[in-house]
Amino acid sequence: MDTPLPSNEALIAFSEAIPWQQIEEEKRKFNALLKEIASEVTDDELPLDRLAEAIGVPIKAYYGTADSKSANVYLADHGDYQYILGSVVSSRYRSGKTLAKSIVSYNMNPSVNHTNIHETDDPTTQMRALGAELELGLLHPDGTPPNEEESQRYIETYQLYARRLGITPEVDREACQYQIEVHVAPGVGYQRTRSALDGIMSALAASSEATGLNTAILSCYPIYSDFKLTNDPKVKTAVDLMCQVNAEFPEYVARLDEAKKRFHMDENANVVEVFRLQGCHIHLDLAGRSEGLALLAFYTLLRSASAVANSAILKGGPFVNGYCDDELLCTREYLRRTTVTGNLIEMPLSPHLIEGDLERYASLLKSERANAVARAHLYDGSLQPPISAMHSLLGRLRPDLGSTKRICTLESTGMPVNISASRQAAVLTDFEFMQALLESYFRKYGLNLEPMYDDQQLWAILGPLDLATFREMHDRSDRECSDMIIRTATGKEMTLAEFYEMKRAYLLKRLPDELHISPRSIDEVYASLNRMLQPPTGEQAQTIEQYIHDYKLRSTGNWGKILLNAFVEEGGVPGTFNPDAVLRVVNRIHEALRVRYLPS
Repeated sequence: MDTPLPSNEALIAFSEAIPWQQIEEEKRKFNALLKEIASEVTDDELPLDRLAEAIGVPIKAYYGTADSKSANVYLADHGDYQYILGSVVSSRYRSGKTLAKSIVSYNMNPSVNHTNIHETDDPTTQMRALGAELELGLLHPDGTPPNEEESQRYIETYQLYARRLGITPEVDREACQYQIEVHVAPGVGYQRTRSALDGIMSALAASSEATGLNTAILSCYPIYSDFKLTNDPKVKTAVDLMCQVNAEFPEYVARLDEAKKRFHMDENANVVEVFRLQGCHIHLDLAGRSEGLALLAFYTLLRSASAVANSAILKGGPFVNGYCDDELLCTREYLRRTTVTGNLIEMPLSPHLIEGDLERYASLLKSERANAVARAHLYDGSLQPPISAMHSLLGRLRPDLGSTKRICTLESTGMPVNISASRQAAVLTDFEFMQALLESYFRKYGLNLEPMYDDQQLWAILGPLDLATFREMHDRSDRECSDMIIRTATGKEMTLAEFYEMKRAYLLKRLPDELHISPRSIDEVYASLNRMLQPPTGEQAQTIEQYIHDYKLRSTGNWGKILLNAFVEEGGVPGTFNPDAVLRVVNRIHEALRVRYLPS
């Protein structure tokens, strides 16, 4: 089968040239000494000889050492083979840090493959720890935005309530001053994930009660707003880069102008001020830090029918800037397509396993067209000059996380945030199941997709859709949300309920014996999905209040249609700019959340 994945022969050849244990040991030594050097050195000196002596092999800089202000890639040299120890962006993106403090470790191990993954610290296939971030907006009940002091007070209040509830209190700022991102702590299984999400919703509701700020938990920031950006240096450099790159492609200049007219935005708004997405970003640990497994997961799981179905389950939000779309029940992917950095790509780069990818990776950093080292993997060579598709609908590989455990993750960026903890938890757990299934496959077959194709049910679940079909399916779900008919990689079409029932039956045959996952753990996820998509009573939620807090109907129905109908109930006409009606809908969502999660 012809795929862009490396061959199994390439995986094995690399591991024979440099054993995976040797790479792990050399990286540990490099990281430890680099941390020491970073604390000592106050300029941009980097003593490569000292680092090389510590790890026991020569180290070279891809672009040499003459220009310390430029981006670079640092490689351990093993004769005919080499691997990345770390990379660095140019001084433009370093926020004033020294070179040593700016170097980001490369944690993925290209020598871990299907023949030796059992030797790593993950000897058996299992459910991998999954974490997530939920993006949401903040606003006053009258629609006015919070100032910086109010946003900080909300963050502090949320952290207080989160600690009281026993959930992770971590919360980040987003590019917009009116957005935050709350974290779901890494965990395994539906019940644990559902409990964490219910805790998050309770903490959000309690924080709003204490601060007077309401939340906007929808797939896009919905209300009439200037979408003012923060003054963080990273945000400023990202804005500069995105404005620069988009300006070089007339098609995207036109798309941006079209979006600003459609949604009644300021004609001077930059691309980031238009880019009002709110998502659920999912991080899943990669066994053995295997680069081969990471590529397989990106190429199959993130562009499969499973990815499309999960996104459709969560979609819903026809509002942008006080405008209600009359065509799209979810405007999130429309907004993503206003920037060239949101392009779909076939597969991320593999600097070790695919010839020419190291050069492509280094050149994207050198050209300053990627403002973070992990984003240079998302190389879009279909355009000239090449760019980083850092906002791709598919997702990212993260070999750069700073944890002392050097965790590497697969990150899905294609899932919207949804007010329903049940839907969000079911999707997250399904994602865990799919990665466990894929890891089991990798251990048997490596990157050979022929056995997957021969098992047509597995191909329907995890087989990669061609990019045209993938885009078509997302376009369909933007218009229809959870009512869509999905087409799998086999070409078969079915409802989402039929698709998840097929998955349930398949997983019950495979996971209990192969991965020791109990049938009950599988059934509770897909029974929940089935109840939400096809309630036994035949009745589904028709209003915001029913969807959020009605005991019998909550989490059922088509969330996008419910929101559209609520806009009409509030006096709006789809296809019109009516900020007051949109605000009333958003406040109804907030009030329903309050009723659900705050004791009376």
